Amino acid sequence: MVKLKDSSAETLRLLRMIKTRIEERIPSLIYGEKKYWAYFKSTEKNRNFALFHPQRSQIRLFTNLPINFNNRLEESPSTKSWERAYPSIFLIKSEESINDAVELIIRTYEYDLNR
Repeated sequence: MVKLKDSSAETLRLLRMIKTRIEERIPSLIYGEKKYWAYFKSTEKNRNFALFHPQRSQIRLFTNLPINFNNRLEESPSTKSWERAYPSIFLIKSEESINDAVELIIRTYEYDLNR
């Protein structure tokens, strides 16, 4: 895995855990990394549906789910087209958040397929 700029060893470890669990559940998804971002892309729609912004102390998971989908989602801090594409974020700060993150990614994938 490429070291993402501004991430830490801990956030990279959490991201690897999420990646492994998602690949076990939905092997057809494509995982990729850029300089500051990681993403999951669906093969069916050929587009990114979940973005990760790993930082030193947390990972911001951007989803296309509506903000009211889950009470742990927060409103996206982004504006304009980015906010329309990814209206909600989920903060991953520790291993305790991994199960919730995995379920949200799967729900985001399913939601994206039906859009």
